[in-house]
Amino acid sequence: MKNTFNIIDLESKWLLGFLRIEELPDIAASALANGFDSESILKLAICSKDEIEEIERLFMQVLKEGGGGTMSKVDALKHYAKQISASILTKETSPLKGATLIWNATLNAQVPNFHELDCFIYAASEIEDRPSDKEFFETAITEEAKRWLENPE
Repeated sequence: MKNTFNIIDLESKWLLGFLRIEELPDIAASALANGFDSESILKLAICSKDEIEEIERLFMQVLKEGGGGTMSKVDALKHYAKQISASILTKETSPLKGATLIWNATLNAQVPNFHELDCFIYAASEIEDRPSDKEFFETAITEEAKRWLENPE
């Protein structure tokens, strides 16, 4: 999945550790080129990659201006799971790759007692050890992806 300028997507990826701070000025520059126009985005776009504190301050400002900035890690995980689920169902991402991405996101987030994504994690952890059951696990991952997209939460 590429980095586009969608506040919710960016905040989710940020909270899950999938965006490096040095990437944010380039993302802001891309947003400007695609018609997003705000003083904060412009300031972020012209930051030098070594202005870590200023980049972070401006990114938080951009998030707030865009209606974000309050997402929890649990919300970020849920949002990311829905994104990956959609990618699995459109066959942009294989079931194993998608489940592994979700597993990595849960490891990055380190949210204690969060088990809503365990179906993905279990399937991803078992599929390589049980190659004869690969089709079963891929089907289970795909069904879980459907469930995630049907869930209105």
